Amino acid sequence: MIFIQLNRDIPAGLFSLRRLHRRLSVNHPQFTDINQDLYNSNAGHAGEAYIDSVLSTIHFPIPHILLPNIRIHEKDIPSTQIDILIFTTAYALIIEVKNWSGTISFQQVGQVLQTKDGIVRSMDCPTVQADYYVGNLLDWFVKHDTQLPVHRIVSFPFASTLLIGAENRGIHSAKELPIILRKLNKLPQQLTHYQFQTLSRKLQEANLPFEHATACQKYGIHPSDLLKGIFCPKCESRLLKKSNRVYVCSSCLHIPDNPFYDTMIDWFTLVGNQITNRQLRLFAGVDKSYTVGYFMKKSNFPYSGQNKGTIYHVNAEEMHRFLSKKEKACFRK
Repeated sequence: MIFIQLNRDIPAGLFSLRRLHRRLSVNHPQFTDINQDLYNSNAGHAGEAYIDSVLSTIHFPIPHILLPNIRIHEKDIPSTQIDILIFTTAYALIIEVKNWSGTISFQQVGQVLQTKDGIVRSMDCPTVQADYYVGNLLDWFVKHDTQLPVHRIVSFPFASTLLIGAENRGIHSAKELPIILRKLNKLPQQLTHYQFQTLSRKLQEANLPFEHATACQKYGIHPSDLLKGIFCPKCESRLLKKSNRVYVCSSCLHIPDNPFYDTMIDWFTLVGNQITNRQLRLFAGVDKSYTVGYFMKKSNFPYSGQNKGTIYHVNAEEMHRFLSKKEKACFRK
């Protein structure tokens, strides 16, 4: 039996939002919008993680791969972002996860109405998006000389969401997944083990991350609006200077080996892909250039130039390394 499961990473957008949120004053004119975006992103990630936990308890009697947050980006195929893709030797299943709260009423015109705290909002129906992704995935399989049934469901993780008019639309709660997959796993197998392994690798090769703008670029925030200082990588409280090379957290008392490493990541994520000693000093609120230089060199980020002209920088691959954990695949036979 072949089994592959990839870990879900924190999305790059959520990663940068969390860092932007802690470096923005509550009095900033965009704080309320960013705070709401962070709430929505955290809720979405939590919903997807919960679906992952449900899927991890399900027995698959056939070879399969679980691909979380996959973005299929390949020539002649529209870019397709799928919350969860289950690929097996018998079928492929797209799971579109919506962790929406309140009452969700499905209309007849590709629209849903969300009622929460007495406020009604109109949103696009997630089934339309899921159906579009089904077509794109079918085209991807055809491009790779494969005929495989592609199914889709829209899943709401938690029972606290009240769904109205969702019958016969392929909309289900997380608790229904074991029943749905039990039926799908009885479908006749279409692929050999070799074909399955080959296509699994091609899917992972086609899974390319978005090239995200920095958070400041996205929200039009000037870097000077960001709060200065060094934050604890454990609890996000401020670090206090104990000596030139030792900083301690004011809350959890953690002493990071390199207190400026996380600050450099903040800069790369929020501002730009290169930073000088002077920029880091201003950003961290530190005036000792030799202290900052020591820790910048210790960060092991690539650099160019010498002495005062030294510039540390990251490319897309290095950004991805710290924006998300490296995916690990587990193979069993």
